[in-house]
Amino acid sequence: MKRFLRFLSCLSDILNKIIEYICVFLLIALSALMVLAVFYRYALNDSIYWSNEAARILLLFVSFLGSSIAYKHKAHIGVDVFVEKMTQKNRNRLDFIIRMSFFIFWCIIFVESFKLMPLFLMQTTATLEIPYAYIFSVIPISAFVWLVHTSNDMLIFFVGDK
Repeated sequence: MKRFLRFLSCLSDILNKIIEYICVFLLIALSALMVLAVFYRYALNDSIYWSNEAARILLLFVSFLGSSIAYKHKAHIGVDVFVEKMTQKNRNRLDFIIRMSFFIFWCIIFVESFKLMPLFLMQTTATLEIPYAYIFSVIPISAFVWLVHTSNDMLIFFVGDK
């Protein structure tokens, strides 16, 4: 069990590092695209007609992938006023319920997102003409990363520290 925990922890760390680099690249691309779009609009009195659609796609990717990074670093927003008043035993129970809820939620998202992919293959975006299946592929990808992270956390919860 400890060997599997080490493997899962390593996989979680590697996936998180890859996703971090991808998000940095996507944020740089998004920023550059928006600066370029504003420059074209106001300095050249022209527009990049596909910039809004591309920006939405980049933001979608950054949002979904970035949420898994935030989970890994325990940086999601939370209200701990009530948690601080709980006993350690009840905190552990609540922590387990939260982790299990995340796991179940992302299992459902992972499975259901594949059911929609055939429908998304038939539809394309208006200006870039990219099939929506490529764009919405970020959903099962981020769900998989979330499942690795939550599985790792639950296994650490049951087995103990790395």
